[in-house]
Amino acid sequence: MAILALAGLVQGQAAWAADAEAESAAETLETKKTKDSEETLGATLVTATRSEMQAALAPANVSVITADNTENRLVQRIGDALKDIPGVYLRGSAYGTSFPGSSVASSSFHGVSGANRSLYLVDGLPVNTGSNGNVDWNIMNMDDAQQVEYVPGPFSALYGSGAMGGVLNVISKVPTKREGRLSIGAGGAAVEQWGIKGRYRDRFENGLGISLTFNHMDSDNWAVSDYVTVATASGAATTPVLGAIPTTTNQGERRFIVGDKGRRPWEQNNASLHLYYDLTPQTQIDGGMAWSRSEVSDTGSYNSYLTRTDGTPLAIGVGSSGNVGNNLNVGGARLNVYEQLFLHSLPSIEDTRRYFGHLKHDFGHDVKLSVDFQYMQHETYSPFANVASDSLTGGTGQLTVTPSNRIDANVALRFPFLWEQRNFLTVGFGANHSELEGQSRYALGNWRNWDSTTARTALGKGESSIYSAYLQDELWILPNLIAHLGVRYDDWSTSGMNQSTSPSFTRIYQERSVGQFNPKFSLTWLPADGYKLFASTGWAFRPPTNFELYGNTQTSSVITEPNPGLSPETMHSWEVGGEATPIAGTTIAASYFHHYISDLIYAKSGIPTGSLQTLTERQNAGKAEVEGVEVKLRQKLYWDWLHFNGTYTLNDSVITENTANPRIVGKQMVQLPETMFSGGLDIKYKQWSGGIIGRYVSQPFFNDQNLDQVTGVPGSYDPYFLVDTRIAYQATKNIDLSFSVNNLLDREYSAFYLQAGRTVYGEISYQF
Repeated sequence: MAILALAGLVQGQAAWAADAEAESAAETLETKKTKDSEETLGATLVTATRSEMQAALAPANVSVITADNTENRLVQRIGDALKDIPGVYLRGSAYGTSFPGSSVASSSFHGVSGANRSLYLVDGLPVNTGSNGNVDWNIMNMDDAQQVEYVPGPFSALYGSGAMGGVLNVISKVPTKREGRLSIGAGGAAVEQWGIKGRYRDRFENGLGISLTFNHMDSDNWAVSDYVTVATASGAATTPVLGAIPTTTNQGERRFIVGDKGRRPWEQNNASLHLYYDLTPQTQIDGGMAWSRSEVSDTGSYNSYLTRTDGTPLAIGVGSSGNVGNNLNVGGARLNVYEQLFLHSLPSIEDTRRYFGHLKHDFGHDVKLSVDFQYMQHETYSPFANVASDSLTGGTGQLTVTPSNRIDANVALRFPFLWEQRNFLTVGFGANHSELEGQSRYALGNWRNWDSTTARTALGKGESSIYSAYLQDELWILPNLIAHLGVRYDDWSTSGMNQSTSPSFTRIYQERSVGQFNPKFSLTWLPADGYKLFASTGWAFRPPTNFELYGNTQTSSVITEPNPGLSPETMHSWEVGGEATPIAGTTIAASYFHHYISDLIYAKSGIPTGSLQTLTERQNAGKAEVEGVEVKLRQKLYWDWLHFNGTYTLNDSVITENTANPRIVGKQMVQLPETMFSGGLDIKYKQWSGGIIGRYVSQPFFNDQNLDQVTGVPGSYDPYFLVDTRIAYQATKNIDLSFSVNNLLDREYSAFYLQAGRTVYGEISYQF
């Protein structure tokens, strides 16, 4: 429907241009009143230019997702609303059926992979974490949203650091009257899940507006997400066993599946309070707080597939040289199997809190001021059973606590300049301070008991600040030709420290700074009624995160070390595209882009440590290019109540230089599928509404040498085609019912973890 909105608005623009000599170029544009345009809600967005603009005039093929779009699918997290947006790839906790956690998700926008290379905003304020730039998907509350705006491409000229792949902005709905909604739902089949959520909005007689939301979700997760695989070992095997399933790694190395780690039950909660008040007819203020918390646990059990030759279950012991579990015979192959391999190392907890405020003032004569402020805290807790002798009930381990925060402030003034009503300047100043407050790793006497800490074994602290000034000029060269010229200067500085007890060291890193200048230029041309063409070129940058500079991670197989000397990544990009409504009811948009990325932060892996773990170090070692095509189509079918939506994405990426590992030159970038497409139907007929969508994602690589070619095995990243559907019925004025099925065809596939099969979910809602 957002695509259809663009068509209607472009038609309105061309009609306005016919007598532009008599009218101001900045007057509100009239939307053509057809049945199609009535569905568009006159799509207006602010993200593309930091000022209100009709979506049809934006210098990019933007997508605006409204309630009309989301009512056709089950939306539990924001990723569920983005399944048919071209150029957007999401994985893991971005979707509502998956267990939560920012560390178990990945994303790419517009040919650029990594959540920290794109900006995620709520009402114009970033919610990428202050530690590693990831996103707590639970904090992006769809229950309070009026619409979601997605603008692809580099936008550092407007938004500064991180805006390489694009900007996603959740716009809150301003309360105008008393209204509320309470929904209760439950589901089953592959994923047992239930939830309750509600919202309340009101505007009181004294002018105070309020918006309250809450959301609780609880799930047993699906039965198997983590298979336990083991490699063959040297030496003589003694105890013959049955039940091991031959398989390989995603690189083709021989393995055996010996069991699974069991379910990952999880719970998530979020709530928000948003207050609004008009100080005067020209001055509005709003502010509030938002909170989210998620916890992923285990069931206290696992599943072994191994039996003795007589069929009796084989007890899995702890890892010690004298234990039978360390010397199993599977068809002559020797396997070392012990209980620590079956452990989830859970629970893990993620907690995010936001405090925010906004001020808007209209001075008249198109002079407008906006002020935004935010303080956001983010914290994660993660235990780890790190020795072979650990068991389900206990054993030594470690706990990693990662607290971080960010402070953001922005002031912008928009006003006509020189050529009244044809030229508008936006002048702004921004400040950001992000802090890794102290990533601490504690030794645990019992990895199951977080109160059993014995000592802190590692600490990483760091902070980064960015002070910026930017200018954007919106020039109506002709009534149907718009130019946007933006420039921004960001001064980034950082300092930090890290220490360890084994080996023992304390390292202090003095403050250093880098200045970055990012321009962008675009032209938008409306050549005829229902047509738009645009071209743009721009630069973007991403400074290394505090975590990349001063933090580290540790798993059973990999230690990832920080690098306090990292430099910012930079990108130059150009793009051409357009949108057309050649006949009534048909809207098609397409674009071609080319990115040039330099100083790519790359994790050099495979450095031996003398133990079972390998060391990975981050380095500025790479250059890459990405060229791509994105297409979207909306077609009204024979009946007014039935529409088809289709999208296509091509990302042709290549590493062009890497001094740390020349073997990856010529390889495809990681976490970036080459091909994606989707097709679906939207239905809105009397009291009925719904939709069905099928989407395909090609295999993404997560190994920098693209060695993870094997699919359909534990730990693989498989191509997939999924079909999701939803139908809703407005039973009464106040009550509606819905029924949804995700993965309708019950496809089995992995995105490292084995993903959920067919899942059903029903919901009943009461609203007033």
